Amino acid sequence: MNAREIEKCIDAFGTDIYRFCLKLCADKADAEDLYQQTFLKALETKWTLDWESNPKALFFSLEKRQKKAGAAKYDCSLQQY
Repeated sequence: MNAREIEKCIDAFGTDIYRFCLKLCADKADAEDLYQQTFLKALETKWTLDWESNPKALFFSLEKRQKKAGAAKYDCSLQQY
């Protein structure tokens, strides 16, 4: 993914992704950090985004993986998801 695609994603559904981060993390600072890490990770990947499918779901799953990878860093729980 390139920066232009990331910007388009943020404009299209960045608010929804941020709200999901807030649900995953009890702390606003951790949620903001997870939000940034999610989009940075997407920028590092070689994904090609298919806008006909559900690109928002791709980011939700990436968020969950980012949270699991940094479980000690983020004081939040995925047990309910």
